[in-house]
Amino acid sequence: MTDTEVTLSTIGRMAGVGRACVANWRRTHDDFPEPVGGTATSPTFRYAAAKNWLRAHDKLPYEPPAPREPATLVFDGGQTITVYAPDLRVPSPGNRYDRYEEFGGYIVADDRDGIPWPRATVRIDVPGQTPYTVTDANVDISYATRSMQYLSMIWSPERRQLAAPTPASARTQPKEER
Repeated sequence: MTDTEVTLSTIGRMAGVGRACVANWRRTHDDFPEPVGGTATSPTFRYAAAKNWLRAHDKLPYEPPAPREPATLVFDGGQTITVYAPDLRVPSPGNRYDRYEEFGGYIVADDRDGIPWPRATVRIDVPGQTPYTVTDANVDISYATRSMQYLSMIWSPERRQLAAPTPASARTQPKEER
């Protein structure tokens, strides 16, 4: 078996089911990929063909999103920090129970010194998005690991204003947003 070949068990793990379920799919679906190796009792299949079949039959439970580039935060006092795995959550239209926006991500623990607390004005620059400034955001930093901590900021939508892109952020903007 090579890196491009997978077993029924591996296909099952990809789909979040057991080997027996995949064997059943193989028996009942005429378009199931043909074996490329292995034995009659333990066939192997091309990885790409198996993944394409699972996707075509809506049997992949979850595909993780592409890794996100880090964001840069510049606080009113001038401190600049990098935020890894940045995430902006905004309320969905008409949701009367969720009236706040939230930005969060992981920071290096040593960078937390100097971050205004419990409230801050901050410029948030996420690659691929128009930078924005938030005034009077509630700041919370919680333990994640010894070297990383989770920074969370929450504010009402009217406190967020789009900012002019910096030359560095303009290079990462899609053409439609420039």
